[in-house]
Amino acid sequence: MLVLPFEQDAFNYARRAADLGARRHLRLDASVAALGAELQRLLTDGSYRLAAKDVAGRLRREYRPEAAARVIAELVA
Repeated sequence: MLVLPFEQDAFNYARRAADLGARRHLRLDASVAALGAELQRLLTDGSYRLAAKDVAGRLRREYRPEAAARVIAELVA
C-alpha cells in the first residue's frame, strides 16, 4: 500500500498500515519520480508482499462473511 495521507483519519490508517508492515508513505506533494520509486520498491521488496498476505489472512479470519450475515440478520430481526 502506498499512502499519501492528507486529512483527518487518513493519518491513523497510514499509521496502522505501517504498524502492520504493509505500506510505504509519501507526503501529498511528492513528485512523480518519488511516487514511481516508492511503487517500484513496493513491487520488488518481498517484505511488503508478505505483510499484505498476513493482513489479508487476518481479515479473512476476523471478518468472515458468515459473521457479517449474522450481524445483518440480527439488525433486521
